[in-house]
Amino acid sequence: MNWGKAIVDIRKKRQLTQSQLAQKAGLSDAALSAIETEKSRPSEENLKKIAASLDTDPGVITLLAVNPETDMNEEARAKFHELFPDFHKLIFSTIR
Repeated sequence: MNWGKAIVDIRKKRQLTQSQLAQKAGLSDAALSAIETEKSRPSEENLKKIAASLDTDPGVITLLAVNPETDMNEEARAKFHELFPDFHKLIFSTIR
């Protein structure tokens, strides 16, 4: 799961700086930086705060965080790519 990339992608779409998002979510800049750079995983509570601050659902962040290359075995990854060739683009397109 690539939580940091998912959060960064949505944050940038919302045209927020890392510091602005941290403040909106009630997190320290260092805590958000650690999440975005994959040094730590967001707790369920922090994921909810971040999602609310990004005006999205935690499930959307979770879907964007899926990394078939590392989160799935070879057979599952092949099936995933066959069924959902543009998965991340599709999910990202739901964010307005």
